Amino acid sequence: MKRKMLSFLVTFALTPVLVMGCGSSENATKEDTTAATQASTQAPAVADTAKEAATEAATEAATEAATEAAAAGTELKTALFSVSYSDDWAINEDDTSDSDDYCYADLTIPDGDSSLVECTISASVESPSTYRNSLNSSGIDAYQLVEEKSIETDSIGGIELVHYESTSWGEPVLYYLGRDEAAGTTVNISVYGDFEDTRVTDLLHSITFTLTDTGNVDPPWPWNGEPWSTEKEHTYGVGSLTVTSEWLKLEEPVLSDDIFSGRVEVTGDTVWILSDDVLYAYTYSDGVLTYESEMDLKEEGDYEELSSDESGRLYVTGFMERMLVIEDGEIKSRIDGVDVALMHESGTWGVASFYGDTVKKVKLNGDSASLEEWPLKPAEETAAAFISKNHVYVSGTSSDKDNETVWVFDTDGNPEYEFGNASMGEPGWMGSVTDVAETENGFIVLDGNMRCLFFYDTDGALIATVEADELFGSSYPWISSAAKMSDGSVLVCLVDERADESADELVVFRLSGY
Repeated sequence: MKRKMLSFLVTFALTPVLVMGCGSSENATKEDTTAATQASTQAPAVADTAKEAATEAATEAATEAATEAAAAGTELKTALFSVSYSDDWAINEDDTSDSDDYCYADLTIPDGDSSLVECTISASVESPSTYRNSLNSSGIDAYQLVEEKSIETDSIGGIELVHYESTSWGEPVLYYLGRDEAAGTTVNISVYGDFEDTRVTDLLHSITFTLTDTGNVDPPWPWNGEPWSTEKEHTYGVGSLTVTSEWLKLEEPVLSDDIFSGRVEVTGDTVWILSDDVLYAYTYSDGVLTYESEMDLKEEGDYEELSSDESGRLYVTGFMERMLVIEDGEIKSRIDGVDVALMHESGTWGVASFYGDTVKKVKLNGDSASLEEWPLKPAEETAAAFISKNHVYVSGTSSDKDNETVWVFDTDGNPEYEFGNASMGEPGWMGSVTDVAETENGFIVLDGNMRCLFFYDTDGALIATVEADELFGSSYPWISSAAKMSDGSVLVCLVDERADESADELVVFRLSGY
């Protein structure tokens, strides 16, 4: 039919040229000019129509062929999707799930002892957090996808899926990702290996998602959500002292993809925040943080710790990454072989730690560093190390009671105190220590897992355990970092979910009175 229509259009376009010989010579000349103009104008349109018709026909043919191939295969039917596959595919029945809220299938095209292609299909009734996190980790701009609709999607099984290519253990992978909001369901398809094989196309065309509209409404996207909020101040009695927690609201919210990544440090009147490999600089004055600048460190590496010295130098470190030494907002040097470390305020030495390994002492010499063994605690008891002006702290699991413990040493490595090492329900029971701050009245231990702060006096005695919601007005935050200010107060950095669940947001408090 399309071919007949094309012939008709071409014939119709040439008809004026054939008819012009019936008039006078003068009329013939005018009509000849007009006909030529019409023919030249209509010819491209005819060509475009032909091209579109051919493309449409080819697409329809391919889809029909895939559908016929699928219909001739074996059907796997789950509660949330069905798929038909030819005899070339093998299905791992032991790795197949089928329930009302989660379905999964793993199909391969065998190739000897390995496989030429592997395709996994899943549908999960869940919150949108996994879907949104996957978009971010794959480098897909959610705003462009959702609001601008400038990112191409593919319709598979009745769901619009965004696709992207990557590698896994050196093998090419094609990922499809989508979400049906009304059904509250996230869909994933992953194709490993030769995803351009035509049998992959046939398989994808055979998929049908059978999701139920439950009227689900997802939380707002971050750009439409309400920023995190609490009261400006909270107070709490710690022994004979009253601790005041002051919320330092940031001018623009800092959203956190990795809730464990938040770090805070202070040099003079500058407050530094490290979150998701971005280093932010703020000026602090009279209870207000004013934004100054930011530095994207993603091209440098994956960074997780932040410390400084009394000269104002900033040290940024991460596992198997070069230490970045930052001065005046610029990277002045990159030092190999340090890994995760925190520097003493003198700037000459620091501590490096790794879970299950003994602490190392870091010694800086210009643009180079050396590490020496400093086994303050056995490797099996060591999880992390922290540092302040007068002390070094090692956190880990005690060998005698198998409890989370903080061991306190002076800067020469002599033991002084032991915090925690308490069993569940006992005072001082800890979960996962994330930082330790030293003040004129003692020590503040941050516990990210238990969502609380432990206050110890200068003799190492536990004075109080304060829950995060009581001190910060937060919900269920990860408390990750602390930094002492020049006036003796302590900045605490934490990440908490917004009330409308639109995002996790990094927030900063200033503790005074301890």
